[in-house]
Amino acid sequence: MTNQQLVDLVMKKFDGEIMIRNQWRVDGSKGKHYTVEWDPDHRKYNCNCLGYTYRRKCRHITELSNSFGLKKGIKNGK
Repeated sequence: MTNQQLVDLVMKKFDGEIMIRNQWRVDGSKGKHYTVEWDPDHRKYNCNCLGYTYRRKCRHITELSNSFGLKKGIKNGK
C-alpha cells in the first residue's frame, strides 16, 4: 500500500478532518460525529462518545489507533 493510498483510506474511514493538532473528528455508526483527542502528556487517547465516558474505551479510539499502526507497518492482532 502506498502512502497516498493509506492517507486516502484513513480520510475515508475517519471523515478526513483533522480539527487541530492531535484531534480528529470521527463518524459514529448512527451519523453522529465524535472527537478523538491524543494527549501527548499522558500518552493516551480520549473520546467524547458515551462509550468512552462510561468505559474509558471505545471503537473510535481503537479504529483510529489501529489506522496509525497500519501506517507504521504494525500489525494489531491477538
